[in-house]
Amino acid sequence: KPKIVDLVDGSGSGDVTTTTVREVEDGVLQGLTGRELRPGKWKNPSGEYHLGIKAAWEIYPRALVRRMTGKRRERWDAEHREHTAVARDALLAFDAKTPSPTEAELRDRVELQARLTLLEKMQENYDDPGPVFDCVVFHDGKHWRAVIDTDEDGDLGDEKAMTNYRVAREWATFDAESLYNFAVNIYEDGDLLSIVSDCGSHGTHVAGIVAANYPDRPEMNGIAPGAQIVAVKIGDTRIGSSSMGPGQARGLVAVLENRCDLINMSYGGSSPLPNASHMVKLYDEIVNDHGVIFVASAGNSGPALSTAGSPGGTSSSLIGAGATVSAEMMRAQYSMREKLPDTQYTWSSRGPTTDGDLGVDISAPGGAIAPVPNWSLQPNGQKNGTSMAAPSTCGGIALLLSGLRAKGLEWTPQLVKRAIQNTGQDLPGVERFAMGRGVLRVDRAWEWLQKHQPYSKTGVRFDVSVPGRAGARGIYLREPDEQLRPAEENVGITPRFRNNVDNHEKVDFQMEVALAVDADWVQAPDVLYLHAGGRSFRVLVDPRELPPGAHYAEITGPDGADPSAGPVFRVPITVIRPQDLPSHDPTWTETLDFTPGEIQRRGAGAAHAPAAHQDGAEVLGVVI
Repeated sequence: KPKIVDLVDGSGSGDVTTTTVREVEDGVLQGLTGRELRPGKWKNPSGEYHLGIKAAWEIYPRALVRRMTGKRRERWDAEHREHTAVARDALLAFDAKTPSPTEAELRDRVELQARLTLLEKMQENYDDPGPVFDCVVFHDGKHWRAVIDTDEDGDLGDEKAMTNYRVAREWATFDAESLYNFAVNIYEDGDLLSIVSDCGSHGTHVAGIVAANYPDRPEMNGIAPGAQIVAVKIGDTRIGSSSMGPGQARGLVAVLENRCDLINMSYGGSSPLPNASHMVKLYDEIVNDHGVIFVASAGNSGPALSTAGSPGGTSSSLIGAGATVSAEMMRAQYSMREKLPDTQYTWSSRGPTTDGDLGVDISAPGGAIAPVPNWSLQPNGQKNGTSMAAPSTCGGIALLLSGLRAKGLEWTPQLVKRAIQNTGQDLPGVERFAMGRGVLRVDRAWEWLQKHQPYSKTGVRFDVSVPGRAGARGIYLREPDEQLRPAEENVGITPRFRNNVDNHEKVDFQMEVALAVDADWVQAPDVLYLHAGGRSFRVLVDPRELPPGAHYAEITGPDGADPSAGPVFRVPITVIRPQDLPSHDPTWTETLDFTPGEIQRRGAGAAHAPAAHQDGAEVLGVVI
């Protein structure tokens, strides 16, 4: 089976408009660059060719552009020095030979001086536009094919005529110096050519973590070496590999067209509102209506709280992955001399989200030595980030799905997410905001899935909402004035079903939930009878006796019919307790001792400040 099933450029940065249609005249096509193009011996029943033009620097990654412009400048400088030396020698020789030139000879000298001056100005005004390629698209009677004049010589016969990657899985290389590989897709009856190429080494590295397969070097394999992948480029080369949304939407189309089971997206950013946007609605649809499991990076903005990135750390339907680093990773990837315990990378983003959700769902190794593209001139590279934790998670889930499929067992995204969260391994000394439900344990999740199959409610998910906090997904007490009194909130639990579910399943749905609380500063009932319409219960959170710092608690709700399977939903509760500063002397001094990787939090609030200072402290001084 092929490793890469399909290649798609969702960003549009590789698009080439090919609406200009011409036929061969006297054996040549007049290309849009102005070059005369000589077609190869191809089948083209119509005789028509769609022509386009593409600048290399529009598709080459910035790192490759820097390398190529450097090499091209070296060649330019060498040739320029040679021509300048010839021009200067010619002028000096003329002056030596003709000390008293005639009027006609003066005109010759002016010409020699002009040549030298022009060469000098060319060097001063040097600007490299890069290669500019002619692109030709034609129909061979069966498939649309595209040819790119990669060597800019007009001879198309020495170029590879390729069709859509998914049809024949063909690819080519622009040249031996760049070693930049590409494939093509052709759309709109030949009027649009898409040159599919990477915008950096990030995607190759991520794909390698998931599914690299080295039959002769199994130690280099990815987590799921037998997995097949559909590669979708969402980073736009023209804007430094950022993504504005259309790439993700087109990627979801490719997921459905190729009937993918899993999505990994090692991309993200900040979001003003968690779990809300047009793209989040599309992500919800792909997961909840089409049954595709979606893993995404939680972000690299830690260790501050509420730094979980979008969409991985802020969207309920996705599995947001945080990044751990093990003692073995420290040794092998960072050549550390001292052996330290497994922990979370300090830069791995933390929850809670601004609406109280935990944010990080699961954690996995956030660093790897994995493949990178040939144009980087190395076989692999070491990278770290939650971008690496997400494919570690995705690869682990791929193994679970492979096992389930081999046993003929069904699954849903909700079932798999519940399995990995209820079997994760906590890291000692690591806060819940960072690691989520712990480190992914594929072995434990596999045992869980076998033990708790079949399960009649696998297609049901549970929404947690706090109406008194604008429908927040948890209770988050962060402001100082929220610490002065107990907070009592109504918490709603609503079962959600797939759009195509039979209504009888809703009628038959009922669950007796055994509620449990893991902190004495939270009070909740111990039972909830749940049906398809949803139910709510009251929760009391009393933060007044908590010491300064960040505190986390959960109300868990396992199915009373299968309590050993763990919770079907969780209500996250976070309290950020500030340092209690006396109004007469709002200062404090403290000596802190740290071990490697340890995080300690201190916060200052104005809840007890004099009335004159209720709007905030006049001066906040920190001495380290």
